[in-house]
Amino acid sequence: MDKKIIITTVITLLVMMNTTLAQVENIKPGYHRSDPYCKKFVGTWKWEKGNDSFELILSYQKIYFIGIKDVTSDAIVGYHKFIKNGNIIEDVTPYKNLKYDPRKGKSTLLGSTEEGHSNFLKGTIIHISKDKSIEFEIKYIDSNHIKLVEVYNMEGTKISTDEHPYDSSISLPQNIVLTRVK
Repeated sequence: MDKKIIITTVITLLVMMNTTLAQVENIKPGYHRSDPYCKKFVGTWKWEKGNDSFELILSYQKIYFIGIKDVTSDAIVGYHKFIKNGNIIEDVTPYKNLKYDPRKGKSTLLGSTEEGHSNFLKGTIIHISKDKSIEFEIKYIDSNHIKLVEVYNMEGTKISTDEHPYDSSISLPQNIVLTRVK
């Protein structure tokens, strides 16, 4: 995976979580951002329609903020597999047992819930086949169902060159209900 995508993903998550951290004055080493609601999203979830399928393997992890000594946060780290017309388009599920490490770039999803929105998981997902990070919103329905409500391009300036044109399209499914398989 491209290091630019990994860096963009980490920066986006940090910005998202810094909204919460900004409410705490004088963050000191040892600070931990607790997210008790994210654990309900843990599991293996799958959606299928004809020859298309989308699988998410989501795990709870305590992650360290890069560049902020000993500051941690609860987070959901994920791995996905996307099959379109029977062909594997994206698959990082073989790395599902690895601990989150943004430098190694094996996970593709990173998110957390926001204060006051305990049934919504938001974050970024690496859209490997498009060579970019995008944002997502997942809604917790019940212990057996979640809904990938939306995936969308990140805000901000996009750089496009003749050699590397920016592709604004997204091929991952959205507005789908996934069922817990594990």
